[in-house]
Amino acid sequence: MDELLTEPGRWQGKATAKVVGPMPDEAWLLLGDFCGLHKWMRSLSTCHILEGSNNVPGCIRYCAGSVNRANPTEPVGWAKERLVEYDRVNRFYTYEIVETNKGFSRYKATLRVEPDPAGCSIEWSFQADPVKGWSEKAFASFFESMTRGVARRLEELSADHQ
Repeated sequence: MDELLTEPGRWQGKATAKVVGPMPDEAWLLLGDFCGLHKWMRSLSTCHILEGSNNVPGCIRYCAGSVNRANPTEPVGWAKERLVEYDRVNRFYTYEIVETNKGFSRYKATLRVEPDPAGCSIEWSFQADPVKGWSEKAFASFFESMTRGVARRLEELSADHQ
Protein backbone atom coordinates (compact mmCIF):
# COMPACT_ATOMS: atom_id res chain seq x y z
CA MET A 1 0.00 0.00 0.00
CA ASP A 2 1.32 3.44 -0.93
CA GLU A 3 1.31 5.32 2.38
CA LEU A 4 1.76 9.06 2.53
CA LEU A 5 5.23 9.47 4.03
CA THR A 6 6.07 12.50 6.13
CA GLU A 7 8.63 14.94 4.75
CA PRO A 8 9.84 17.96 6.73
CA GLY A 9 8.17 21.21 5.68
CA ARG A 10 5.23 19.50 3.98
CA TRP A 11 1.70 19.80 5.19
CA GLN A 12 -0.17 16.64 6.03
CA GLY A 13 -3.52 15.81 7.50
CA LYS A 14 -6.43 13.45 7.60
CA ALA A 15 -10.15 14.08 7.74
CA THR A 16 -12.73 11.44 8.63
CA ALA A 17 -16.52 11.60 8.39
CA LYS A 18 -19.12 9.02 9.35
CA VAL A 19 -21.80 8.22 6.79
CA VAL A 20 -25.16 7.04 8.14
CA GLY A 21 -26.95 4.61 5.87
CA PRO A 22 -24.84 3.24 3.02
CA MET A 23 -22.57 0.32 3.79
CA PRO A 24 -18.92 0.45 2.64
CA ASP A 25 -19.47 -1.47 -0.60
CA GLU A 26 -22.43 0.75 -1.53
CA ALA A 27 -20.41 3.93 -0.86
CA TRP A 28 -17.44 2.52 -2.78
CA LEU A 29 -19.60 2.03 -5.88
CA LEU A 30 -19.77 5.82 -6.11
CA LEU A 31 -16.51 6.96 -4.47
CA GLY A 32 -14.39 4.28 -6.12
CA ASP A 33 -15.06 5.70 -9.59
CA PHE A 34 -11.88 7.78 -10.02
CA CYS A 35 -13.40 9.79 -12.85
CA GLY A 36 -16.79 10.18 -11.13
CA LEU A 37 -15.65 12.84 -8.65
CA HIS A 38 -18.16 15.38 -10.00
CA LYS A 39 -21.01 13.04 -9.05
CA TRP A 40 -20.34 13.46 -5.33
CA MET A 41 -18.41 16.73 -5.06
CA ARG A 42 -20.85 19.55 -5.67
CA SER A 43 -18.18 22.19 -6.43
CA LEU A 44 -17.08 20.30 -9.57
CA SER A 45 -18.81 20.69 -12.89
CA THR A 46 -16.74 18.08 -14.73
CA CYS A 47 -14.39 15.18 -14.17
CA HIS A 48 -13.25 12.96 -17.02
CA ILE A 49 -10.41 10.73 -18.15
CA LEU A 50 -7.56 12.35 -20.11
CA GLU A 51 -5.13 9.44 -20.36
CA GLY A 52 -5.27 5.72 -19.68
CA SER A 53 -8.22 3.72 -18.40
CA ASN A 54 -10.39 4.74 -15.47
CA ASN A 55 -9.43 3.13 -12.14
CA VAL A 56 -6.13 1.84 -13.56
CA PRO A 57 -3.01 3.28 -11.89
CA GLY A 58 -1.30 5.77 -14.18
CA CYS A 59 -4.55 7.15 -15.63
CA ILE A 60 -5.02 10.91 -15.48
CA ARG A 61 -8.31 12.69 -14.83
CA TYR A 62 -9.24 16.31 -15.43
CA CYS A 63 -11.47 17.99 -12.84
CA ALA A 64 -12.86 21.52 -12.97
CA GLY A 65 -15.30 23.57 -10.96
CA SER A 66 -16.17 26.94 -9.55
CA VAL A 67 -13.82 26.83 -6.55
CA ASN A 68 -10.35 28.31 -6.93
CA ARG A 69 -9.13 29.90 -3.73
CA ALA A 70 -5.58 30.31 -5.10
CA ASN A 71 -6.76 32.75 -7.75
CA PRO A 72 -10.33 33.98 -7.14
CA THR A 73 -10.21 36.10 -10.31
CA GLU A 74 -10.18 32.93 -12.44
CA PRO A 75 -13.74 31.63 -12.89
CA VAL A 76 -12.69 27.97 -12.84
CA GLY A 77 -10.34 25.94 -10.70
CA TRP A 78 -8.96 22.88 -12.46
CA ALA A 79 -6.56 20.02 -11.86
CA LYS A 80 -5.06 17.09 -13.72
CA GLU A 81 -4.66 14.20 -11.29
CA ARG A 82 -2.84 10.88 -11.72
CA LEU A 83 -4.08 7.71 -10.06
CA VAL A 84 -1.11 6.21 -8.18
CA GLU A 85 -2.70 3.20 -6.48
CA TYR A 86 -6.17 1.65 -6.62
CA ASP A 87 -7.37 -1.11 -4.29
CA ARG A 88 -10.95 -2.22 -4.93
CA VAL A 89 -10.87 -4.91 -2.20
CA ASN A 90 -9.72 -2.57 0.57
CA ARG A 91 -11.72 0.34 -0.89
CA PHE A 92 -9.07 3.05 -1.29
CA TYR A 93 -7.11 4.91 -3.91
CA THR A 94 -4.15 7.29 -3.88
CA TYR A 95 -3.72 10.06 -6.40
CA GLU A 96 -1.45 13.06 -7.01
CA ILE A 97 -1.84 16.38 -8.77
CA VAL A 98 0.09 16.57 -12.02
CA GLU A 99 -0.91 20.13 -12.98
CA THR A 100 -3.35 22.69 -11.56
CA ASN A 101 -4.20 26.38 -11.37
CA LYS A 102 -5.13 26.06 -7.68
CA GLY A 103 -1.66 26.69 -6.31
CA PHE A 104 -1.05 23.14 -5.04
CA SER A 105 2.36 21.53 -5.53
CA ARG A 106 3.55 18.05 -4.71
CA TYR A 107 0.01 17.21 -3.53
CA LYS A 108 -0.78 13.57 -2.88
CA ALA A 109 -3.91 12.17 -1.22
CA THR A 110 -5.63 8.92 -0.34
CA LEU A 111 -9.40 8.44 -0.24
CA ARG A 112 -10.60 5.44 1.75
CA VAL A 113 -13.99 3.94 2.68
CA GLU A 114 -14.11 2.02 5.99
CA PRO A 115 -16.81 0.06 7.83
CA ASP A 116 -18.67 1.82 10.64
CA PRO A 117 -21.58 0.58 12.80
CA ALA A 118 -23.85 3.30 11.37
CA GLY A 119 -22.89 2.48 7.76
CA CYS A 120 -19.38 3.54 6.74
CA SER A 121 -16.83 6.27 7.15
CA ILE A 122 -14.74 8.22 4.68
CA GLU A 123 -11.11 9.00 5.35
CA TRP A 124 -9.27 11.53 3.17
CA SER A 125 -5.59 11.99 3.96
CA PHE A 126 -3.26 14.38 2.18
CA GLN A 127 0.27 15.68 1.95
CA ALA A 128 1.29 18.82 0.06
CA ASP A 129 3.84 21.55 -0.07
CA PRO A 130 2.62 24.74 1.65
CA VAL A 131 0.10 26.59 -0.51
CA LYS A 132 0.47 30.34 -0.97
CA GLY A 133 -2.37 32.23 0.69
CA TRP A 134 -3.32 29.35 3.00
CA SER A 135 -2.21 28.29 6.45
CA GLU A 136 -1.73 24.59 7.19
CA LYS A 137 -4.66 24.79 9.62
CA ALA A 138 -6.93 26.38 6.97
CA PHE A 139 -5.90 23.74 4.42
CA ALA A 140 -6.71 20.93 6.88
CA SER A 141 -10.02 22.62 7.73
CA PHE A 142 -10.86 22.76 4.00
CA PHE A 143 -10.32 18.97 3.81
CA GLU A 144 -12.48 18.38 6.88
CA SER A 145 -15.28 20.44 5.36
CA MET A 146 -14.93 18.68 2.00
CA THR A 147 -15.00 15.23 3.66
CA ARG A 148 -18.11 16.11 5.70
CA GLY A 149 -19.76 17.37 2.48
CA VAL A 150 -18.99 14.09 0.71
CA ALA A 151 -20.48 12.15 3.65
CA ARG A 152 -23.69 14.22 3.51
CA ARG A 153 -23.88 13.73 -0.27
CA LEU A 154 -23.58 9.96 0.15
CA GLU A 155 -26.38 10.02 2.73
CA GLU A 156 -28.60 12.03 0.33
CA LEU A 157 -27.90 9.68 -2.56
CA SER A 158 -28.57 6.66 -0.35
CA ALA A 159 -31.88 8.13 0.85
CA ASP A 160 -32.89 8.87 -2.77
CA HIS A 161 -32.49 5.16 -3.63
CA GLN A 162 -34.64 3.87 -0.77
